[in-house]
Amino acid sequence: MVEQSSQDESASGRPATPRAQARERTMARIVELGNAQLAECGAAELSVREIARGLGMVSSAVYRYVSSRDELLTLLIVDAYGDLADEVDAALATVDGEDPRTRFRALAVAMIRWAIAHPERWTLLYGTPVSGYDAPAETTNADGTRVIARVLEIAAASAGDPRRDLEISSEVAALLDSHLAQFSVDAGAEAGVRAVTAWSSLVGVISAHVFRQLGADAAAIGEQILATQVELLAELLTGD
Repeated sequence: MVEQSSQDESASGRPATPRAQARERTMARIVELGNAQLAECGAAELSVREIARGLGMVSSAVYRYVSSRDELLTLLIVDAYGDLADEVDAALATVDGEDPRTRFRALAVAMIRWAIAHPERWTLLYGTPVSGYDAPAETTNADGTRVIARVLEIAAASAGDPRRDLEISSEVAALLDSHLAQFSVDAGAEAGVRAVTAWSSLVGVISAHVFRQLGADAAAIGEQILATQVELLAELLTGD
């Protein structure tokens, strides 16, 4: 996910200095090595010293780029969230203008395929929390909320079934209002409840498949099970 700008420009729009370009390449390599280490030994065993070896640096030098295991974890989490969200956005672009149910299917399939292709990164995002680590919201929220924002957009675009109007307490409605504002989506409390429920349920059913929680027999036909579950969640989200 971490890539060098094709124009080698800084955030200000001016051409990046050779030093800044070198740092950007090193950071991209750190994420690449971190993801490889993650796949090999899991999040709990991540080591900045191993990153230094991969870069051909002494340990003291690599700490100029990533100061701790927690900072490395944060880099990998942001990279994974961004990569997953990019896959979802690419899938949604292929069904632009389609009905909400079709758009949710495309989103769900993109998430499923990404999770199956990158089980270790999915585990980092949605598996057991790493002991002693708290992801900094100010760094991870932007990419971490992109997918649920798309789910919310789909829910807001759905007319819903008036026979299934939800009873939402004033406390829940107030909480939703305070959080929905950050997404810049014109959605009411009911769309918010549907979106959060569909998204969290989708994460759950994908995790059950990736972590083989339903047993070997179910794992053999897991994608068929997921297809049925996605249809149920699409019905929940769109109300039809």
